[in-house]
Amino acid sequence: MTEQELRLSSDVFLARVERLQALELQKRELPASEMAGIAIEVEELAREVLAWARHQTELARDAQNGHWRPIVMIGPRPVSVVLDEWRAAERDLADAEPGTAEWELRRADVDRLSDEYARAYQEQRGA
Repeated sequence: MTEQELRLSSDVFLARVERLQALELQKRELPASEMAGIAIEVEELAREVLAWARHQTELARDAQNGHWRPIVMIGPRPVSVVLDEWRAAERDLADAEPGTAEWELRRADVDRLSDEYARAYQEQRGA
């Protein structure tokens, strides 16, 4: 396990939580008779958020004996790695059915990787 794994796990977790919040806010706008579809997406995403939380707990336990920096101090992954994952995520998104929970999760991954790429690129340029 590396510091980068901790950073990536935290980034993915935060992206999922942000998407969960967006879906919940969207659900609030709907009449009760129309919210079942989004409620299902919220439930599925909440399960995924819980799974990521468990994963982070495992990583944190594994890292207890190390002398690692706080996640906020860990820089982004190499630009080439992020770009490869971003392209793969875009292909996966194209294969998903729009409007489904799977599509929403894949879109969130594309957005997260796009943001990560921008941060990594800026840091690489500034270094």
